[in-house]
Amino acid sequence: MKIKKILDWLDSTLNVKAFDDVSNNGLQIARTGDETKRVAFAVDASRRSVVAAGEAGAQLLVVHHGISWGGGIKRIVGSEFAVVQAAIDRNLALYAVHLPLDAHPRLGHNALIAKSLKLKHVRPAFSYHGNVIGCVGTAPDGTKVGVCSGGAGEFAVEAKALGCDRFITGEASWGEMIAAENVGMKIDCWGHYDTEIFGIKALAEAMRDELKIETLTV
Repeated sequence: MKIKKILDWLDSTLNVKAFDDVSNNGLQIARTGDETKRVAFAVDASRRSVVAAGEAGAQLLVVHHGISWGGGIKRIVGSEFAVVQAAIDRNLALYAVHLPLDAHPRLGHNALIAKSLKLKHVRPAFSYHGNVIGCVGTAPDGTKVGVCSGGAGEFAVEAKALGCDRFITGEASWGEMIAAENVGMKIDCWGHYDTEIFGIKALAEAMRDELKIETLTV
């Protein structure tokens, strides 16, 4: 399958262009040739995930956290060099998608966390860079729960204002934990990775089912 067809599917499915993001979403590292037989997925564009994808025979790695943010990469040194070198050595392309995968109503981390908790009456909540990425819903026991994956401890106080009894995120700073405590907000930190593997796995499954291409999570 031509890589452009896969990239177009990702852009369209996740509505990437609709988001003002801190990540430079989309193709971040190209490869030689465009035929793609296998696509790997990971939360992070680390040297480890690139090596694992290459060893698994993938031609494209799709991640939540890429290597190009804000103004882009100014120097390819250190951590970025390790990832770029590993990708080039394995002729592996890299595609990153950040906020669109947090926010997606079907494949997004937060929608899937809400589903795993059997939340009802789920509605969008928590705006980051003008993008609503989290959600609020009612648990089976009647309590109200706020959900925002990754490092979203800053929304704990807002969750309290929305009437939540509990706020779930990946991680929070000490200051954010204290702020939550000050307003009586119970905050559960599941781990940054653990809240953001939800969408990665779902996206891999959706691509496999819709494009009929082999996918795997590394």
